[in-house]
Formats: sequence, C-alpha cells, structure tokens
Amino acid sequence: MAPPWRRVARRGDVDHDTYLKRRAGLAAAAFEQLERPLLVLDEDGQVVVASAGAREMARDRADELVDRRIDDLLDQPLGMRPCRGADAAGEPLLASFRRLDGTSIAVEARCYDFAAPAIAGAPDGSPVPHRLLFLTPIRQREHDDELRAVRLAKLSLLNQVSEALYGANLTLDQVLEAILICVTAGEGLRFNRAFLLLVDEDRTTLRGEIAIGPSSAEEASRIWHDLAGERTDLYDMMTTYDRSVKQTDVAVNEIVRRIVVPLEDADNLLVRAMHDRHTLRVSRELPLPGVEAVSSWLGCTEFAVAPLTTRRGPLGVILADNAISGTPIESLDLEFLQMFANQSASAIENGRLYRELEQRLLDLRRAHQKQRENQETLMRMERLSVMGETSAIVAHELRNPLVAIGGFARTLLRALDEDDPNREFARIITEDVTRMETIINDLLDFIRPQKPMRRRMRIDQLVAETLGRHLARLQGQGIELHYDLQVGDTEVRCHPGEIQQVLENFLSNAVSAVGEGGRIDVATSHVPGGVRVAMADNGPGFATDLSAKLFSPFFSTKATGSGLGLTICAQIIKAHGGVSEGVNRDGGGAEFAFILPLPRPDEGG
Repeated sequence: MAPPWRRVARRGDVDHDTYLKRRAGLAAAAFEQLERPLLVLDEDGQVVVASAGAREMARDRADELVDRRIDDLLDQPLGMRPCRGADAAGEPLLASFRRLDGTSIAVEARCYDFAAPAIAGAPDGSPVPHRLLFLTPIRQREHDDELRAVRLAKLSLLNQVSEALYGANLTLDQVLEAILICVTAGEGLRFNRAFLLLVDEDRTTLRGEIAIGPSSAEEASRIWHDLAGERTDLYDMMTTYDRSVKQTDVAVNEIVRRIVVPLEDADNLLVRAMHDRHTLRVSRELPLPGVEAVSSWLGCTEFAVAPLTTRRGPLGVILADNAISGTPIESLDLEFLQMFANQSASAIENGRLYRELEQRLLDLRRAHQKQRENQETLMRMERLSVMGETSAIVAHELRNPLVAIGGFARTLLRALDEDDPNREFARIITEDVTRMETIINDLLDFIRPQKPMRRRMRIDQLVAETLGRHLARLQGQGIELHYDLQVGDTEVRCHPGEIQQVLENFLSNAVSAVGEGGRIDVATSHVPGGVRVAMADNGPGFATDLSAKLFSPFFSTKATGSGLGLTICAQIIKAHGGVSEGVNRDGGGAEFAFILPLPRPDEGG
C-alpha cells in the first residue's frame, strides 16, 4: 500500500514536499493553541514555535517570542544541558524566566530532544534536531504538589470509609448516618451540611431521608470547638456517632423531610443528576428545573449534587453545601464527593439487600413456627377426637349401670328407717351416683355435635323468661335478682335451648358464689355489631391468677361439679360466632358475660 503522502498526491495532485509543509503547518497551529507553556527550539536555541500558554506567561502580545534565543529568556543558560531522550535522562532546570515586559517569574524548565522530519530545502534531507521545552511556574508546581498531597490524603480517607461502610457490621440506618458524617467531618470531605435523598420502595419518588449539620454559625462554632479536643480518626467518627452532635440535626432534618421529587419529572435537577451519573456544582444561575426549589429548601445559593447509583439503577442523591462558612465548593471537592458517592451507593444497596434478607429469614422462621404450631394443633385435635369418641363410648357404657345403681340406692334409702345405721351409707351412695350422672351428662353435652337449630329471638325476652323460672327458688334463698335489659326488640339468631343453658349455668355459679342474702344483676346492652349479656354477683370473686383457666375443661373452683359447665358455655357461644369472658368487678364479686353477633341481612329466621 502506498504511503499517505503518495495517496494525497494522487488525489489532489500535491507533491511530497507540499504535503509535508501542509502537515507541519497543521501541527504548528495545533501546538500554538496549547494552554501549557511550551517552546520548540531549533538546534541554535532559537524559539521556533510558542504555545498559547508560553505566550501568556511571557506576556507576549504580538508573537514576539518566535526567533528569540532561549538564553535571552532564561537567567540560567540551557546550553548543552542534557535533555530527556529515549533513555529519559536529564534533570529539570530551575531558572528565572524574563517576560517581555521586563518582569521575571521563577520556572522549572524540562527539555526533550526530538528530530523533525526534513522539509524541502534541507541540505541533505536528514531529520533536523530540535528541543521541546516545558516551562512550569514554581508557584504552579507547588500548587500541583499540594493537590497531589491532598489527593493522596483523600485516598487514604476513602480507605477508612471503605473499612467503616463494609467492615464495621453497620445496620442500614447506621450506614446512612456514617455516609453523612464522612461528608461533613473535618477529617472527611469538610462540607458544612449534608442531606441524603433516596428513591422510595415503589420507585416513584425521590424523598428526603436524613441530614446532618448545624443550623447556624453559632451552633457550628460550638460543635467544631467541642470536636477539636477529640482527636479521633474518620473510622471512629463514622462508627460511633456523637449523640450530642446528633441533637443539633433537628433543623436540617426538618428541611430534608420536606424534599419530595417525582421520578417522572425527568428534567428536574436531582432526577437528571441520578440518570446522568455526574456530580454537579449548582448555583441559582444554572438553568435547570428544580434549582430554585432546592436552593429555597436549603437556604443557600450554592450546593453540590452527587448521584448514588449502582448497576441495578439509581438509589438517590447526596446534597452538600457550605451554607454556614460560605466556603466555595472547588473542583477537587466535587471529585472526591463523586468517588465517595460511588462507595456509598454500593454500601446502601448492600445494606438494603441485607435488611431484605433478614426480613425474609424472619418471615421464614415465622412461617416455620406457624407450620409447627399447626401440626401440633392437628395432632392435638386428632388426639382429642379419639378421646372424645372413647369418652362417648365409656360414658354411654357407664350411664346405664349408674342409673340402675342410683335407682336401687334411692329405693333402699326410702325403705330404711331414720335410725337405721345403713341409711347414711345409702345416702352417700345416692349423692355420689347423682354426681357421677351429672358428670356423664355434661361430658356427653361437651363432646356430642350440636344440631344447628337456630332462629331469630329477642334476647331480652329470652333472658327474662329463662331467669324468671328460677325466681321463686332465689327468693326462697333470700337472693335478690335485678334486671337492666336495654336492647328492647333487638333480635339475635340463636339456639334458644343452648342460650338458656348458658344463662342457667351463669346463674348457678352466681348463686353458689353469693349464698343466702346475696345480689345478682343481669344486664343487656348494645355493642358494635352485637349485643352483650352480663350476669354479675356480689360474691368474693375469683383469684386473679385463675382468670385464664375459667373456661378450660375440667377446671372448677367448687368442691363438686364436673368442671365442664363454663367450658360448654364458651363452646356454645363460640359456635354462635360470639365471645365469652369472666372478670372480677371493681366493687367486689365476679361478672360473666357473652356477646352474640347481630344477624346478617342474608341470614333467614
């Protein structure tokens, strides 16, 4: 393939020398636009080409640097001083550069040897030796050295940040706090205030989450004075948040909680920063939607926006400002804020994933516990079912001989004379048989299925009729029965016989508790979605520690009885969709009550 200059010559009928001149002219024109101070010297030490940076440093207004000898510009002769070549040898020259207006500036000069290709007119056509001279003002070099030192220090801090965010086992909330601490700490990025905004779980809005920073110059001065005596590194500050400092964050947290930006507003400053993944220095003059709003929220005219993004998408933004000190935000501040934001985004995502994993593990444990409880319940129900069937068989088998024994015992008791010593034995047999018959009947009521024979009943009427049957007996024992029936014509759908059984059991227990001369109060009332029936007595009540056992099978506080009465009552009320309760009254005595639901519109009579 032909060389480029041959191809150009054929296309445009341009000869080789013309092509080289044109290419050299383009290179010289590009060189002259460079902002760094550079000079090209020929083999006699004369300036051939000067960059824009060199002309500015020399205060050259009319391209007067060209054709000047370098020895006239530097107070130290360059002469045959070794320059950097292929072996990269040569040391910089510290000299004073004479400007064209007569002033001088201290510079560091580095030279590099190179050979330019020969152009038309060269004696033998061989490459011509030249020198490239780099001029760096000493102050600029010192500034560059300071920047390098700052960058090295910041990189060391970023290492501490990484250890704190990933190695300190922080919770997600602690990670968020640690991020803002690093942004505002004197050992960190040194911003006055920092605000963290995160995308919500529905990924519809960007919301303010947490903020750190003083609310006034006086408060900032106090905090900085307090922290000045605490010599600690950034790792300790990020992992142990000073509570006294945290108490000063009330004002900034009120600010951050007001910030809500819809993600669909793609042109908004904060949303655009997330999608562009670029840290910005923002002022009121920046022509972007949302700038004015954020400035108003923060109460300052200049702030930085750093996006928090990962491969999975945007997570939020960090807002940082120097509203207290008024220090300008420099490019180096933005550079390290961006690096820090990248680290922070990964830490936040890891924290969220860890919290999500913890929640799923907790849900799994709960599900496992629920499954185990359900299995135990099923096994217990199976055992109870077997016990119920067995108990029913045993009860039926025992009831017939007990009836016979009871009949013979009662006959024998009536036949014996009052002074017969066997009469007492017959009486004991009769009473015990009666007690056993009662237990068997209660047991059969407890285990046999109930037939759903329910109809609408006026609860006040049912209560009055049921208890009215026992009024004469109560009056004979000197017991007062008081009614307070308040539900009127309200109906419930129930099995009348079963509700009567509940009322009579409550009444029996109340009579046993009050004894002769006691008082029993019966009341009905409306409750949300149902009616409440309560029976209270002025007896001694029951021990507080027994309240959880009142409706348990075979539990009784009486010397006689099966211990199934209240259990059967609770079972009946539960089958009706209601609830039962037993409590001690504040004024003494006990109260037993049940609630029955009102019929649904779709329920018939």
